[in-house]
Formats: sequence, C-alpha cells, structure tokens
Amino acid sequence: MARVNIFVSSTCYDLSQVREDLKQCISDLGHNPILSEQRDFPINPYLSNAENCINAVKNEADIFVLIIGNRYGATLESGKSITNTEFLTAVDKGIPIYTFTLKEMVTLLPFWEKNPNADFSNAVSDNRIFDFLASVRNESGLWNFDFNNAQDIMETLKAQLSNLFRETLIAKRKIDSLGKNNLYLRVSSKTLD
Repeated sequence: MARVNIFVSSTCYDLSQVREDLKQCISDLGHNPILSEQRDFPINPYLSNAENCINAVKNEADIFVLIIGNRYGATLESGKSITNTEFLTAVDKGIPIYTFTLKEMVTLLPFWEKNPNADFSNAVSDNRIFDFLASVRNESGLWNFDFNNAQDIMETLKAQLSNLFRETLIAKRKIDSLGKNNLYLRVSSKTLD
C-alpha cells in the first residue's frame, strides 16, 4: 500500500530534536517522513545537497511541512536558503503546505519590521530569516502556526492532516455522486489522465 510522503523542511542542526520527534510522529501516523538526514533520503550522487533536497520536494513530497526557527541556513546562488527554496518548490508544485514558526521569532518579527537594520545577532543567525518569515506569514497566503516545542507541531499537524483527510472524503463523495458517465461529460480528458 502506498503511503503519503510528508517532507519536513527546516534547518537541521538547531532543530534536530524537533525533526526527530516529527519523523517519529509521521511514521506513527502511518505516513512516510522525508527528512534529509535519513538514510533512505533519495540521493543522486551527481547532484549537490541543495539539488537533492529540491528534487526530493519535486519528485517525492505529497505534503510539505515547513519549520522556521532562528537560523537562516545555507544559501544558494540565488541568495535564498535551501529551506526557502524547498518551500518555494512546494508552492510551485501545489501540494498541501503546513508552516510553523518558533514563537520567539513571531515575537521578534514586528520589531524587525519597524527596524530591519537593527542588530538581531543575539537572536538569529542572519537577518534574512526575517525576510523569509515575513514572506511566509504575510505574503504566501498560507496559515502559519507558532510553536514552542515539537509537541506543539505534532498536535497541530495531526489535527490538520485529519482536516485534509475529511476534505478529501467530501470531495470524493461529490465526485462519486456525479457518477462515472456524468463525470466524463463534465471534465476534460486531460483532467482524467
């Protein structure tokens, strides 16, 4: 039986315990967690770390979970972090995305917005994390949950996956009620392929 692939995107070292807890939670729910530090993470040895991460989102992810802490992470030539690029890839792919931000970052964001040139080095690794956070919270149109610990994320994710499952069942009932013949008359052949 095919399992749902849930890609967890965040910086790794500072959020390693959160990532480990989420991996276990996703597995316990019967889904397949995709985390770059796992042994079974799909690697093409001819590609860079960043390219492998982006390809995993493109080719493997059914659901995307973004976790924003206080580190920006490694950057690409574009100037965006790997995590930011993974997020943009998931947006382009059009899969369900759930975003979580460390509560202290949510608290700091308004201060940064009023004074983006201030020194926040005691709280963050790079001020560009605030640009990323502002784009996720203010521009993406996605709901952004705050968290203090992995338990907050796990409880929220369980509830949201249940909501997604319910919405899928409702959509299936609507499609089924049309009947197969009626459905073919209402949608293009491309949709059914």
